[in-house]
Amino acid sequence: MALTDNSRPFHTNAEVYGLEYPGGARFAEDIALSRPETRVPTDRYTSFAFAHREQERLWKQVWQMACRAEDIPDPGDFIEYTIGDQSFLLVRGDDAAIRAFANVCRHRGNTLKAGAGSCSQIRCRYHGWSWGLDGRLADIPDRHLTTGVVDDDYRLAEAAVGEWAGFVFLHPDRRTAPPLADFLGPLTDQLGDYHLERMRATTDVTVRLACNWKVAVEAFLEVYHVQKIHPQLMPRVDDVNTAFELIGQHSRMIVPYGVPSMRLEDIDPVRTFRSFGESGSAHTPPTDPLPPELFDADGRLIGDLTVRRYLIEQARRRGAALGHDYSGLSDAQMIDDWHYFIFPGLVFNTHAGGFYLFRIRPAVSSSFGADPDACLFDLFIFRWPDETAPPPERVPHSEADPAATSFGKVLDQDFANLPGVQRGLHHDRLDEVTLLSSEVRIVHLHRVLDRYLAGDLDVTEAAPPGSTTTGLTGAEPVTDRA
Repeated sequence: MALTDNSRPFHTNAEVYGLEYPGGARFAEDIALSRPETRVPTDRYTSFAFAHREQERLWKQVWQMACRAEDIPDPGDFIEYTIGDQSFLLVRGDDAAIRAFANVCRHRGNTLKAGAGSCSQIRCRYHGWSWGLDGRLADIPDRHLTTGVVDDDYRLAEAAVGEWAGFVFLHPDRRTAPPLADFLGPLTDQLGDYHLERMRATTDVTVRLACNWKVAVEAFLEVYHVQKIHPQLMPRVDDVNTAFELIGQHSRMIVPYGVPSMRLEDIDPVRTFRSFGESGSAHTPPTDPLPPELFDADGRLIGDLTVRRYLIEQARRRGAALGHDYSGLSDAQMIDDWHYFIFPGLVFNTHAGGFYLFRIRPAVSSSFGADPDACLFDLFIFRWPDETAPPPERVPHSEADPAATSFGKVLDQDFANLPGVQRGLHHDRLDEVTLLSSEVRIVHLHRVLDRYLAGDLDVTEAAPPGSTTTGLTGAEPVTDRA
């Protein structure tokens, strides 16, 4: 059944506004889930033992975004990436190649570098052992006092590195790492026309949240919560006509913008237009005064033009003036949120000309063990700069307290809500959470996670029909009802 079939009253907006969806996307009503799939045990979010198992079998065995290539543009530039209690050093070599090394001295275990910077050699500040930018042992003070130290045996341990769309990915275990292109699969083509490699960060901040990393990720994999947590978005975001698609280990949802939610009635187009003034969009247009080409003096739409169509046309005009190439993007991609999730912790709010990127990782406790009740939330806002002007300077990284810093109304609402979710998951009278078909991307996250926990490292594709998972009591895979 076509997504825009107007015989289904819940989705008449899809027909009225001519909403566009990719071929594999499905509305929630067309997705069948088994009962076991929709029940997730709460100890997956609260158990120290489970967090430790994730650290060993997932985070040490999966590709993860470590930095942007422009973070380390010149030979000798480095940046630290941490995951749990593991630290890696991304370094640009004299040959311009980017490598990732275990950030630990081979002498006495000291952390070699912290943060970001530039160096000609990787030298330990404790006793002065040093390595070249290619990881080769370069110098040992008082080397004549060592016993049996062979240079080739003392190279810095190296992780696998791959680059895509300006991002640098790291896989901790080079022996088991599949090619990055295989891991990403169709996403490389689907996101290609956005030209993410041309974008530059205008915000780069890390906050520590009092919740499990999966609780934070899951808050951005569905729009079911919009009506209660973000009601100010309802006049311009149609949560009901959001469609979902599973793509290998990853997923996406198509969230219509410039269209009021079908949960609302008789929404004035002026209200839809003005709602774009609320924070939360990577391409927020000006909303005051009302544009005379869209509204007359009484606030009525002029002719057949809709708010959605006007914003699409304006986005194309702005892009052309800035030298942006949007030729590969459909009208829907010019305005809608084509929202991607790259397993296990990378979330994109993707728009023409800009995107929000959330990188979510487990945090560690004071004992350096995995802490199930905390995570690191890296917030990046990327925009495509003016191609007719000099490139902007790299925005500095910062850390912030979510209780004392505003990140815009939408994120502030999410950050305020998540600690209460984590607290509730510890309750003695709650053994499992229950998911809806509109939360299918959460179901899929746990299915893929289970395969890593079971030691199935060949997870470049989604679970095939008829297969089972381990941690969710043999749940059957998601199928289409259509």
